[in-house]
Amino acid sequence: MKIQVADTPQEVGAAIGAEICRLVAQKPDAVLCLAAGHTSLETFDYLVQQKSKGRCDFSKIRIVELDEWTGMGIEQPESCTGFLEQHLFSRLKLDLHQIFLFDAKGDPEAECLRMERLVEELGGIDFMFLGIGINGHLGLNEPGCDFEQGPHSTALSETTKTVGQKYFSSHADLQGGITLGIRDIMNSRRVVLAATGSHKKEIVRRLLSEEVGSHLPATVLRRHGSAALYLDAAAAQGIQGTSLIASGSEVK
Repeated sequence: MKIQVADTPQEVGAAIGAEICRLVAQKPDAVLCLAAGHTSLETFDYLVQQKSKGRCDFSKIRIVELDEWTGMGIEQPESCTGFLEQHLFSRLKLDLHQIFLFDAKGDPEAECLRMERLVEELGGIDFMFLGIGINGHLGLNEPGCDFEQGPHSTALSETTKTVGQKYFSSHADLQGGITLGIRDIMNSRRVVLAATGSHKKEIVRRLLSEEVGSHLPATVLRRHGSAALYLDAAAAQGIQGTSLIASGSEVK
């Protein structure tokens, strides 16, 4: 897994955004999966800026949603879908036919099968952009998850229930979620993981030093043939002395 370090979250966002724009220039109908969350905001801002300057055309891209809280949807501004609508979809002026969302209010088993078929029909995911939770989760693939699982509904760890409150203006009863699985992430042609801020340095250290395993789902990305970890200077404090760095991972 290649590691790229920039000084600020804004520079991390610009580097990831530039990678997305290069892909879209080569493949205008690329299939993207872009995580909702604060780590994504600088990348979203960069994409909007490039569109406004006429440097990147997003009129043919397809976006598949990564995850959603159980029982929530686009009508709730603080849901994952609401977050994406506010910070990305509306700003890029995407048409509805370009966006493929989870229905977290319906039958979860049927919805997971629908999303699995959808990803197959789209030809797979070209670019997967993820943040890392402080418990090492990817999307809502929580510690202990099955690496072979595709789209699925899941219970939430106590850590996720607590940390997830930051997206809500009042207490939210977060009991579960629906998410693409580790299998979907690993089948993506390109995976970019971002971590910014000093509060992420410990999970970055663990990501790069602990054995690959479901106790820390993000470690599985070390097995992906085209994965990159983007860090700002604060989060990069966690890479010092890790075994993965010592074994020769490329750091830029």
